[in-house]
This record gives sequence, C-alpha cells and structure tokens, in this order.
Amino acid sequence: MKLKQRIAFHFFSRTILLIVICIVLFLFSILFFDFFLNDKKPHRSPLSLSSVVRQTTLTDRNISVDEDMTAHLKKNHMWLQILDENGNELYSYNKPSHFPKHYIPGELVSDYLYPAKKGFHLSTWFDTKDSQTLTWILGEPFQSDNPFLYWTNQLWILSIIIMGMAVALYFGKQLGAPLLYIVSWIENLSIGRYAEPASSSFIPKKKKKPGYRLYQELMNAMSNLTLILQKNKTESEQLERTREEWMTGVSHDLKTPLSVIKGYTILLSSEKHEWNHEKVQDFANIMNERVEYMEELIEEFNLTFRLKNDALPIKKEKTDIVGLLRKTLEHLKSLPESQEKTFQFQTNQSGIFADIDETYMQRALENLLANSIKHNPDGTAITVSVLQDGPISILIEDNGIGMEKETMAHLFDRYYRGTDASSDTSGTGLGMAIAKQIIVAHGGHIEMFSEPGRGTRMKVVLQTR
Repeated sequence: MKLKQRIAFHFFSRTILLIVICIVLFLFSILFFDFFLNDKKPHRSPLSLSSVVRQTTLTDRNISVDEDMTAHLKKNHMWLQILDENGNELYSYNKPSHFPKHYIPGELVSDYLYPAKKGFHLSTWFDTKDSQTLTWILGEPFQSDNPFLYWTNQLWILSIIIMGMAVALYFGKQLGAPLLYIVSWIENLSIGRYAEPASSSFIPKKKKKPGYRLYQELMNAMSNLTLILQKNKTESEQLERTREEWMTGVSHDLKTPLSVIKGYTILLSSEKHEWNHEKVQDFANIMNERVEYMEELIEEFNLTFRLKNDALPIKKEKTDIVGLLRKTLEHLKSLPESQEKTFQFQTNQSGIFADIDETYMQRALENLLANSIKHNPDGTAITVSVLQDGPISILIEDNGIGMEKETMAHLFDRYYRGTDASSDTSGTGLGMAIAKQIIVAHGGHIEMFSEPGRGTRMKVVLQTR
C-alpha cells in the first residue's frame, strides 16, 4: 500500500475507532452511575397513588381531595400535585416551596429514574376526569444509605469529558507526534542543521511506535536528504579549504621561480652591462627552466585540487597492469638518475588485467618509482613486482638509504620535499600526494615499510572488482 493510501486509511480507521471508544465510554458511564445512584430496592410508598386518584373530585373545574387523604399525606410527610395536559399545576397539597408549578416533558421521567438527584421519590398517575386529562404526582422524601449524593450524579458528564479528552490526547499524540517530529526535522534543515531532532520530546525509540512506522518511507526520505545535505555541506567546506590551500600554495611556490626570472630580466635590461650571446643564452635557459617548472607546478596543483574534490574524470578501461608497469619502468630507466642503479622486474602471471584509467595510473606509478630512483644513491637495486592472488599487488622495493618514521608519516603530504625550487626544479613536492590520490580514486591503497639503512618497500593494492 502506498504512503498516501496508508495515511488515508490510518486516519479513517483511527477516526472510526475514536467514535467507537467514545460510544463505549458513554454507555459504560451511564451503566456505572446508574448502578450506584439508582435505588435497586423497589420503593413502596405508605400511600397508594391510585387511592388518592379515587379520592379526587373535579367539580366545575375545581379540584378537591378527601380530607382524610390529605391528613394521611401530611402525617407521612408526603405531598401531592395535580397537573393539566400542558404540565401546569391545578392543585397542590403540602408541596415544598421550591417545587415548580410547571413541568416540561421528560422532567418527571428524570426525577423518577434518579430519586437521589433531588432527594425525593415521585410517583405519577395519568387519568381522565370529566373529559379532562390530569396527571397526579405523589412525592415523598428520599431515604437511602447510598453514599453518593446529588452532585455525584453529575460526575458521569465530567467523566465522559475527561475520558474523551484522554482518548483525544492519545490519538492526537499518536497521529501528531510523528508529524511534529518531521516538522522539527525540516526546521533543522532550513537553518542548516543537517541532523535529526535531538530534543527529549522526540527520542529515537518513539520511532518504533505505530505512528512513526506509518511515515517510515517519509522518514527514510528525510534521512537520505539529511545525509545528502551533510555531504554537500562537507564537500562545500572542503572545496573552500582546498581552494584557499591551492591559492596559498600557488602563490608561495611561484614566488621563488618568479624572483629568479625577475632577477635575470633586470640583469638583461640593465644598461650598465653588456652581455655576450653565450651569457644571454645561459640566462634564457635558466629562465626557461623556471617557466617549465611553474607550468608543471600549476598543472600538478590543478590535478591534486581535482583529485581532492573528486572532480577528476577517471575513465576506467580494462588494462594489462603487467604491460603498463613494464612500459613505465623502461621509460624511467632512461633518466640520468637511473644510470648507476640496477632494476629487476618480476610477475607471477604474463598478463594481469584491471579496470583503471591508464594515463593517471601510469602517472601514479611513475611518481612512486621516481621517488625510489631520485632519493637513493648510485648502486641501489630496485625490484618491481606485480602479483595477483585475489587483489592485485604492485611492489616497489629497494635496498637504499631507507626513511625515518617522521619522513614516512609525511611522505604523502603535499609540498613535502627535501629541497626548494631555487636549488632543485625536479620536484614540486606534490608527486607522492598525487600518486596516493590516484590510487585511492581507483579504490586502492598504499602500504609503506622502511627503516634507515635497510631500504624501502612500497606496496600498492588494487581491487579487481
């Protein structure tokens, strides 16, 4: 059943149930108070009302009652009223002063059914004398050991109101609490508080109740929306921090090469010196190196910025890792730093395939291999292995100088390098950070093992699926 249909059925069924409960409470209260307030023993009057009727005469519309009968009424503290067909009093004897001279329909029935209500018993008789319909009312004081008094008779009305309010509050809470919870949740979202309400009025265990289960689909949608907004907020804050870091990093790292270029342009434009062609060519080569460095730096800044914010369009295709690693290693062997080092490549399979972006994965592997090549002395042996036993493992091992724990802890931090741009333009301090980001973007991770003087072992683990 869809959410709209469930809500409609829920409200309709609860309304019917509420009406039924009110009817049951009403009937129960009537029976309950009728049991306590009604005199269950048959009332026996010391004087028969039929005898009073027989002793009543109507002459010329004047009513009279036998004197012996009236004396008997007075002796037993009883009173008599005779009414016409409209309920108006035509005759009375020994009637209490507060009694009415006119009765409305139903009033006599109420007084008869509930003698404790006004403190007396009433008996009525209907007859016709001289073509006139008359009503005889014979009353006597009510005597009973019932502990309830008149005001107790009114409690059934109050009890119905109280019980009705209790039932209404129960159903109102059952139906309204989830809606109030959702409204509170929406208010939190509207003010940028992306979390479920934490107020004590809406404790989580209440969501297990039927009213909350009714809105389970809406609750799930709200929860998903909250998570999405939380994620968007986190990404927005991260993007802002990354942008600031990017601007700070670019401005900081460009100052040194720019100052070098500026210094040479000042020298070349100075009228105090005349430079020969060979010297000008040297200056131009140095400036060109710095320009290339700046281009590389900006390109790597852009790449790490996009990787950090998941904005890099990685296009995965089935690629042979063994072939890719062979090609990468052959390319790096041609570097000047590689000439006095030995390399070994090994694998347990001729072809190991994985879904990767070949261009970016090659860049990551180049950065990892280049780190091992550039930061180890001549004579270092570097072994590259690619194995598959479940996940794919790429191992880069060397017997070089190794690393301290502090160096390992910061190896994949951005801008971490041993030299600055003025003395070595071969690195930007972003290569290892970019390598790790690319590996993580492919669902993999990097493990490091190193000790000073005992070499370094890097392990890249890629999942096949």
